Amino acid sequence: MRRKFYMHKRGGVFYACLVNQETGLPMSARSTGERGRDVALIVVSGWLRDGLLGKDGERRKVEAAFDLDGILRGIRRAELDSGAALAIVKALKERGLIDIGVVPAGKGSVKFTDFLTDFWDYEKSLYVRDRLAHGHCIGRSYCGINGRHILNYWLSAFKGRMLASITRNDLKSFSLSLPADKSASYKNSILNAGLIPLGWAYEEGMIPADIAKDFERYSGKAGKRGVLTVEEAGALFAKPWADTAAMAANLLSATTGMRQGEVLAIRGGDIGDGVLNAAHSWSAADSLKTPKNGEARKVPLLPEVREALLAQLVRNPHTDIPAVERFVFWGTAPDRPRVEGSFMLDALHGELENMGIDWRGRNIVFHGWRHFYAARLADIEAADKVSRITGHKSRAIFDAYADHVTEAAIVDMGKAAAAVFAGVLAGAAMARRPGV
Repeated sequence: MRRKFYMHKRGGVFYACLVNQETGLPMSARSTGERGRDVALIVVSGWLRDGLLGKDGERRKVEAAFDLDGILRGIRRAELDSGAALAIVKALKERGLIDIGVVPAGKGSVKFTDFLTDFWDYEKSLYVRDRLAHGHCIGRSYCGINGRHILNYWLSAFKGRMLASITRNDLKSFSLSLPADKSASYKNSILNAGLIPLGWAYEEGMIPADIAKDFERYSGKAGKRGVLTVEEAGALFAKPWADTAAMAANLLSATTGMRQGEVLAIRGGDIGDGVLNAAHSWSAADSLKTPKNGEARKVPLLPEVREALLAQLVRNPHTDIPAVERFVFWGTAPDRPRVEGSFMLDALHGELENMGIDWRGRNIVFHGWRHFYAARLADIEAADKVSRITGHKSRAIFDAYADHVTEAAIVDMGKAAAAVFAGVLAGAAMARRPGV
């Protein structure tokens, strides 16, 4: 029969090594706190009978202490690399036993601020490279916005911290520190600039826990964009505009639901007979790129709108390049559309003011044409048909239809649009009059 413990004296105090009865291995020595042998024996007998007293004041059976001691021995003696250490920390976090764990020599041993800065650097980012390699769409402007959030908010809050040291409580404190005068959507944008990198870091094995998962965002309704009535839109396009290019751009968005960047990107080769190819979008950071959601699409092009676009195209002075490559809304350089200022929106607001419409109070912006188009078509067409044309991806049911639009669907939608926007198009001939 194995001995249950050994005792020895250290610094005048008796220590006991309990022996694992299954393996015969002694556990680490524990102090009895007693200088007399007989009293020390009574203390050890109490351990064997009642269990060992932990730092939390709770007693645990000796068998459990043997298990723990074996785990600690294994950790001290095993050949561990940083990956194994990360797995141990992850297991402890999953049990809720710790909330922080730094891996000194692992992937997480980088400055959090440096990690965030590089993550949104379009040229350096492994995340961006991975997204692009797998056919996903991610633009420079999007990365730039997130990079500015990191610079303006995250860097000062987490200066000197290591990536693997960040906890969920740190994120909660940061979230509560965001400016109260910012909108909920803006604060959520700031949060996402850091939460997205943290989620990626977990997937890549850089940190032991997904502290960004299901993190609470700010709630609050965004300012609702104003939408003109059909009668107001009809009156708007029935009168001459000071800037006919801006008029044609607004008319195009109103009757197709195209985004501003998609309108800017339209070139001669995109204009078909009854169909417009919305294959690109334009941004100052990315130049020509795929539209939002990474999917080109075709939209029905009404005859009056087609004429307005062709009227702008023939005025393009950059005749040294093929007509199919010329921008409809041309600028000073042949390879760039007209991006000097927000000419589409400025002209829209100017014309609305002339009509006595309070565009500020009603929050009318260029993007409101998408809502105008979708709302009018949804009155008479199924939502999935409208979504396929506008390129909306907010509802999962629409995903199955987003890959292509049949010619029949375009024709049907064109007929519906012609009927709905008949009043709007009454003055479209104005787009072909000489102007600015």
